[in-house]
Amino acid sequence: MNISRQQYEDALKRIEELLPLVTDETPAGDKNAVELTALSDVVEAYEKIHYPIAKPAVG
Repeated sequence: MNISRQQYEDALKRIEELLPLVTDETPAGDKNAVELTALSDVVEAYEKIHYPIAKPAVG
């Protein structure tokens, strides 16, 4: 998945708008819940490439 910085920023903005609309009681098939899940996948993919979490050193 090749995601631009702009797509990433747009996804973050939209996630902020969706979070108040989706709760634990929201059905998984709800359009807002589906969109939130898809956008979360976009953000996760972008962050794995651009902000990787280093593995802890074993000492």
